[in-house]
Amino acid sequence: MNEDNLISRLARVQSAITLGTSDRTPISLVMDYKFPCRHKGITQGEHFRNQSRGFHALLEIFDELGGWDIAFTDTMTTPIRNILEAPMVIKVPGKDIPDDDVIQWEETEVLKQGDYDRIIELGWKKFIADFYPRFRGWGTAEYQRRVEQKAGLELTSIRAFNKQWEQRGIPILGGAGPFSPLMMLSCSRSMTKFMLDIHRTPDKVKAVMDAMVSDIISVTIQSVKDSGIEPPMGIPAALIVLERGGCGYFPVKVFERFELPYLKQMVEAFVAEGITPILHFDQDWTLNLPYLKELPRGKCIAQFDSTTDIFKANEILRDHICIMGDVSASLLSLGTPDEVANYCKKLIDVVGESEGFILGVGCSVPVDAKFENLKAMIDTAKTYRAH
Repeated sequence: MNEDNLISRLARVQSAITLGTSDRTPISLVMDYKFPCRHKGITQGEHFRNQSRGFHALLEIFDELGGWDIAFTDTMTTPIRNILEAPMVIKVPGKDIPDDDVIQWEETEVLKQGDYDRIIELGWKKFIADFYPRFRGWGTAEYQRRVEQKAGLELTSIRAFNKQWEQRGIPILGGAGPFSPLMMLSCSRSMTKFMLDIHRTPDKVKAVMDAMVSDIISVTIQSVKDSGIEPPMGIPAALIVLERGGCGYFPVKVFERFELPYLKQMVEAFVAEGITPILHFDQDWTLNLPYLKELPRGKCIAQFDSTTDIFKANEILRDHICIMGDVSASLLSLGTPDEVANYCKKLIDVVGESEGFILGVGCSVPVDAKFENLKAMIDTAKTYRAH
């Protein structure tokens, strides 16, 4: 199989997702602008003032590292983000924080308890259309003008960036990045307030989630379709942001009522549309792993961030869900190339033995990763064969 061929790379990743066999372990680095900018001497603020800076730096890093098998891409423009991502206060480098600080999301109460009734009445999509102008402090007309202008610029940038991947023979995995209802509410209410809501008004929270999920699903599906990502150029996918519903935050009984039913609805709806769900499991989900066997076999990617025990995940989920991960941020930032290579070999030997495995980073490449550690990770995936 020719590693430099787009079709062969796509087949390698598709085989891992469907729990099949391939010539070697596929590799994907979830890498945005942060590390490339830092490595190239571009401040984080410079990227926000001209986002092509970070995108071009990423492409340069890709070429210098020798490339990987599939690229994650952000294909969501501003109006879609407003529906699929939690409304939060954002601290932007060069504007709200020092120019080379990493962007920050502030944990504060954006949605109020009184907003719950409006969400139940209107549904999530209509509620957001009413909420965001107030949240941003603009009139409706001004807000709409700004949104449309930024969305047009983002769409042009996204299409140009995706074309660069195509020219390099790299298929794309992406289309949308929806939050689960629990993730959405816990971020926008703040975790403290949301935990109180769960215990004080659980039926109200459940009703809100019921009013949210169908809009999240329908907008995600439309976003993926609008992205134009499809074979043979890529894999249409929805990266479901799941951080706060696992055992690292909540007892399993909370997961069973407030996360699992909506996760299953989202996954089943996406699979029915030919969309690959990527379950982005930040934080510890070890106790929740058996429930994932209720999801369709050979249709999802479970991405772990090194907090969940990936070897326990492999014991439970092998032959059911493709596992991706989990070279940690600490190892990439503080480790040596030999330590990175040895851990990658262990992952390939143990987790990769069941075939449904993509070697990846824990969550995403940290801003302060060492270039030589990323190189060791990529080279190991390309040359090492499981014993």
